[in-house]
Amino acid sequence: MLWQDVRQSFYIFVVRSVYFALILPGGSVFMATREEKHSNTNGDVSVSTTKFDTLQRDAVGVVGLIAGAGGAVAPLAAMFFNVPSIAGQAGAAIPLVFLISAVGMILFAVSIVYFARRISSAGGLYTWVSHGLGSRAGYYSGWLMLGGYALFEAASCLAFGGLTDNTLSTLGFHMPGGWATYALLAAIAVSALTFFDVRWSARVLTPFLILEVGSLLVLDIVVIARGGAHGQDFVHTFTTTGTALKNVFPGGLLGIGVGMALAVWSFVGGEQGVAFGEEVRFPKKAIPWGLFGVFAGIGVLFILTTYAAVIGVGWEHSADTLGNLAIAPQPYFDLANHFVGPWLSVILYITISTSTFAACIAFHNGMVRYLYAMGRETVLPEQLGKTHPRFKSPYIASLTQSVFTVIVILLMALVIQHTNKDGSTTYGLGIANGTFYQQTNGIASYGWLAIIGTINFIIVYILVNIAAPVYARRHNEFRILTHVVAPLISSLVLLIPLVSFVMPAIPGIGSFFTGLGFYPTPFPLNILPIFPLLWLIIGFVYSTYLARTNPQRFATLGQIVAGDEQVQVADPTA
Repeated sequence: MLWQDVRQSFYIFVVRSVYFALILPGGSVFMATREEKHSNTNGDVSVSTTKFDTLQRDAVGVVGLIAGAGGAVAPLAAMFFNVPSIAGQAGAAIPLVFLISAVGMILFAVSIVYFARRISSAGGLYTWVSHGLGSRAGYYSGWLMLGGYALFEAASCLAFGGLTDNTLSTLGFHMPGGWATYALLAAIAVSALTFFDVRWSARVLTPFLILEVGSLLVLDIVVIARGGAHGQDFVHTFTTTGTALKNVFPGGLLGIGVGMALAVWSFVGGEQGVAFGEEVRFPKKAIPWGLFGVFAGIGVLFILTTYAAVIGVGWEHSADTLGNLAIAPQPYFDLANHFVGPWLSVILYITISTSTFAACIAFHNGMVRYLYAMGRETVLPEQLGKTHPRFKSPYIASLTQSVFTVIVILLMALVIQHTNKDGSTTYGLGIANGTFYQQTNGIASYGWLAIIGTINFIIVYILVNIAAPVYARRHNEFRILTHVVAPLISSLVLLIPLVSFVMPAIPGIGSFFTGLGFYPTPFPLNILPIFPLLWLIIGFVYSTYLARTNPQRFATLGQIVAGDEQVQVADPTA
């Protein structure tokens, strides 16, 4: 009997240990145990009991949630325009770069899942940071997300305009106003679409995402099944051996690390579904499962697509073909024509535009919910917290964001450039005369705005990773894997693009980082990190004003959440 008791105790110990260690959505590592079950102790206010205008509850399902988050990532655009630069740094080892980056972003999703199972709010990430690190940290998180989302919608419209203009120009159609006209049309279409029922956005985003992911998967599967140019190759694609190519710098392990800056950037926007916490059905299940699936699924798609691209052109041509910025993204169309057929190439041309348009919708939806959340908490003008009496959409916030996007597009349309004899570029503001100065393409402007937005996002991502263990310890839910290992590793991965964007631009030490292999930052790249800093300074001045005039605003920041705040947990001993 004693031996049986020992065996039974050991069995229970092992089962419980594995149970609590698994990093899976819905696993108890993301839930409190029966003894750890906690109710609303932070002064949270349920949306259903407030006098504020509310969003439309149960309007979005898990498919719409995934479509929004996946649309914000814009996987096809990420593959077409980020991979060439990574190939110049890491050669044929691009799949390894994305594999490591995907692990880091999936570990970040652990913090998302932890919070999403407990707190649902249109305030998204800033609500979580408020609960973990306090209202001040929550305010700055929300402020950064506002700036990031606002610029990312404008950036996506610029990319849509530039890509659509390039595609249609090759067919002989030239729109008056060029890419700027397409960008403005996209902004107007997004504004009209999102003014009404949120389900309209989901119905547009879902087929766009299916087309985008489906076209990439067809290309990947056919190229891999046919063995690419020289057969399967896991040595050059998943080890540093593939970095030993001419014109690849810095190569080796350093090249893998430097290449991760753009690889991690490719995942930015995957958290967008968090802002639908008050509109999605069963938010404490749909958001954890949906967003964890987005990060994991997009990671697998990126690995497959880069592997197919490398073996498709041949690993030895990763740098001179796949990494040739002058012809990007032509190699993907060549692969589609050679391995699948011209019909897929046509679909890819169409999907370039639909991918960026979907990103416009997704970032707009995320932005207006942050505006709405901070408006109803009176941190921003309370009119932004109003919803449409019929459609329950945050229509005032939506129109405000649309006006901002149009202003940014018009401003970027005035950016002109001239290529000097030494290869450098001179920029200015004005109307291009078509001879000495040319209008800067919207694709280039997209890159500038997206870098600023990404810096904002990454800072908040890291704050979420810090907030998760603090919140967990306060509620007696602390787990080593969930609240130490996962946030620490993912934060280290997130620091790579932050270093890549910021450090080379700092006078005096920038040359050291470019010597390591990070891309140099000529004007205007060298001034981009200044904008997040200026945005934070503006936020500080504004918060100081708010604190003096009405300090209660900060006391309740991030406390308005969806109903059913009490955490529903499974019994691990059952």
